[in-house]
Formats: sequence, structure tokens, C-alpha cells
Amino acid sequence: MSTWNDDLAFLGGLIAGAIMGGLVAALLAPRSGPETREQVVERGLELNGRAEDVVQRAQQVASETVAKVQVAAQDMLGHGSGAESKPGGEGI
Repeated sequence: MSTWNDDLAFLGGLIAGAIMGGLVAALLAPRSGPETREQVVERGLELNGRAEDVVQRAQQVASETVAKVQVAAQDMLGHGSGAESKPGGEGI
């Protein structure tokens, strides 16, 4: 489980670094204050939209994976209970 935590920490650091780098670059840009603030707002809205898309896709993939696991588990349980209910251990 520590690999998962390490990966999650790396991803969080990567995202935080990208956001901070973007803010610093935007603030140091050769534009006036109002133009820079407008650009920051626009990029923030764009980033928000992208993040919502990523979250929605992740939820969709997770739902599909859960459905596949449930089907596989039902198949395993269905086949397992059928084999256990046969008397005398056929073929032995």
C-alpha cells in the first residue's frame, strides 16, 4: 500500500507544482495587472473544466470496473457453488 501512497504524493506534488508554476509565470508576464488577472481567471476556469472532465471519466472507469468485478465474482460464485453441490466428487 506504500507504493500507492508514494504515487499519490507524487501526483499531488506534480499538480501543485504545475499550478504554482503557472501562477508565477502568469504574474511575471509582461502584461498589465487587469489583463493578467483576466488571463488567470480564464485559465482557472479552463483548468476547472478539465478537472471536472477528468473526474467524470475516472468515475465512469471506476463504475465500469466495479461492474466487471461484480460480474466476474458472480460467475465465480455460480460456478463454485455448482461444483460443490455435486455429490461424490465426479471424475475421481
